[in-house]
Amino acid sequence: FLDSRDFTSVPKRSYEIQGLRVRVPEGYLPRDYSTATETKGGVAYTVPTYPEYWNGNMSEGLYYTNNPAWIFHDILTNNRYGVGEYVRDADIDVFSLYKIARYCDELVSDGKGGVEPRFTANLYLQKAVDVYKVLKDMATIFRGMLYWMDGQITPIIDEPKVAVYNFNRSNVINGNFQYEFTGTKTRTNQVVVKWNNPNNEYKIEPLFVEDRDNIVK
Repeated sequence: FLDSRDFTSVPKRSYEIQGLRVRVPEGYLPRDYSTATETKGGVAYTVPTYPEYWNGNMSEGLYYTNNPAWIFHDILTNNRYGVGEYVRDADIDVFSLYKIARYCDELVSDGKGGVEPRFTANLYLQKAVDVYKVLKDMATIFRGMLYWMDGQITPIIDEPKVAVYNFNRSNVINGNFQYEFTGTKTRTNQVVVKWNNPNNEYKIEPLFVEDRDNIVK
């Protein structure tokens, strides 16, 4: 505790908080509630608990999670700050979202000798924005795109997959391939990403990501 008499004015304060609680799949326990662990490099890390079988139903209770798939589901179905007035659970391909959620929760290297979830979302929405832009921006957190397919909102994720079809000279007309490329002047070789650094009181910092070989070329 701090004594107000030690300050000439109200001190500036900042807090690290858990955000809103949202619905998650029945039988799923987010990382903050789970007791399950996964060992990587001799270290045990807490991981979410997934049901052995899932019937597509969402929980009645609310849980805190930073899995972007379930935060995305919440913005779709909440009728106060989301589009729940127009979108119901039946309008969403929740099984595609469930697959995406598991991909997001997988542990990957954090570049510092440890591991972290592949994708997490910690959002602070400050103003009303066009709904389609919000949904597209949120989908990019898990490298996703949105489609209206078979009467449902269907998210698709960009992830490594096995080839579904092989092209070769035997199944191409006249055995000839045509190749097209973008112009070299239109290709991005450097981007600046602004992010809140948790190791620096969550202050906004720029991060430069560049293709040095291409820049030199």
